[in-house]
Amino acid sequence: MEQINEDYVSFEVAKLLKEKGFCENTEHKIWYVIKQFSTGVPWNSCTYKVGDITREYNNDCCIPMPTLQTAMKWLREVYDLFIEPRVGETDDKTWYDFDIIPINGRKINWNHYNNLPLVELNSYEEAVELALKYCLENLI
Repeated sequence: MEQINEDYVSFEVAKLLKEKGFCENTEHKIWYVIKQFSTGVPWNSCTYKVGDITREYNNDCCIPMPTLQTAMKWLREVYDLFIEPRVGETDDKTWYDFDIIPINGRKINWNHYNNLPLVELNSYEEAVELALKYCLENLI
């Protein structure tokens, strides 16, 4: 039987989550390391913690890397925003997109949300990632 692997948020979404207050303990983390060239210009790199392999960097540069499901749950519990990935089919194609549903009386700017361009995504995970990014950048 094939093992199912969890999908994790991207580095970009992990940074947005941290900026918005996500500080849950996660199995995996990203270390965001700031280094400098000899010219003094900074550059950035990141390293993943996977299983028992860990790179020790300054904890100030540590960003939690949650699964997509954990990030969706946090957004729902902390900001009352429910992400609903959707799937559709045409004769020759399956496509995915998402809806964002405010819960517990949450108000959102529907004008901005309703003007989102329609995009056809290739997977459920792409839809969740894009919805998370949209919520973090525009709704909280």
